[in-house]
Amino acid sequence: MPKRKTKSSTMKERSSADGLLSHERNWSELPEDILHLFSKKLSDISNFIRFRAVCKSWQLSAPVNDPPPQLPWLVEIRKYSEETTTIRFYCLLSGKVHTITCPTSHRFKISSPAWHYLLASCMRNGNAHLLNPLTHDQIHVPSVNMLGGGCPEYIGPDTIEGSNIVVISGYADWSLPPPNIMAFWRPKANDWVYIEGVGNSPNAFYRGQYFSNDRETGTTNVIDISTKNLAYQVAPPKGTNPHLKGYTIMVDSGGKMLRLFQYYKGEQFHFDIYCLYFGDKKQTPCWVKITDIGDQILFLQYYSGLSVCASNFPGFKGNCIYFLKNKEYLCRYDIGDGTIKVLPCPLRFLHTWFVPNLV
Repeated sequence: MPKRKTKSSTMKERSSADGLLSHERNWSELPEDILHLFSKKLSDISNFIRFRAVCKSWQLSAPVNDPPPQLPWLVEIRKYSEETTTIRFYCLLSGKVHTITCPTSHRFKISSPAWHYLLASCMRNGNAHLLNPLTHDQIHVPSVNMLGGGCPEYIGPDTIEGSNIVVISGYADWSLPPPNIMAFWRPKANDWVYIEGVGNSPNAFYRGQYFSNDRETGTTNVIDISTKNLAYQVAPPKGTNPHLKGYTIMVDSGGKMLRLFQYYKGEQFHFDIYCLYFGDKKQTPCWVKITDIGDQILFLQYYSGLSVCASNFPGFKGNCIYFLKNKEYLCRYDIGDGTIKVLPCPLRFLHTWFVPNLV
């Protein structure tokens, strides 16, 4: 038979429980360095926002200018009326859809993945600006002298200047053939800086240099934007078939410049991947074929893309490529075994990738 509790034992248990209650942790008094470590694990920015909202000490431990690494969101832009534009973001990490309604009517230029800001123009007055869709912060952008305003090639961090940079490309005028031109702008500058004679597609921005491919020859022209001069040229990868139809994509991946060729092999897509190899100073830079990108994950949209480190995102495998098929299907390509998996996605139209931020 179980022993009956005596009066003294019951009193001891109550005393012990009272002692535990009296020593309960005040979570607002956790050490700031511990809180900061916790905040750096919140790879869904919505959780980072909730973390900062707990109390003052938690907010101070997680400054908005030092957020945790963020997995890119998928973007769908819908226009329901002349007065509002709705943006839907799909977070692969949480599986949630975030819907944001812009305060006024905007027309967004979506042609490449973007970091932190989207390039938009007001449909009422035509003024262009960078818009952070999470905070609604706007940065005025001077008008650009390019047909149709050009197409954004890169919106994101500038490792040379330590700020942001916007790179666009397009045509200078209506002459035939139209001259190709690119322009770049930094938020503290008064106007765009133009560079003529660049290739026609695809393009990428990498360490202060503009990589531009010639669609006909496959040659990569590398332009130093600080001098506006041609730094060097890179011949097409050896052994490539110039008659094979597909997409050439340029991506800065983990500090390396990659060139990918996406094409149909049988009934499914396949990727040939090349890394820019510099060798010593006496060698000419060249494309070297690789079969592994390590811990990196690529997120592609037609001719451009971005890259993140898989180890920052538990549950995500490196050496993979996420790409958009016909703007309708989200697919994952495993570089290791060459398999493709169509992933569930609640968005109807898949426009681009966007890396969220609060500044």
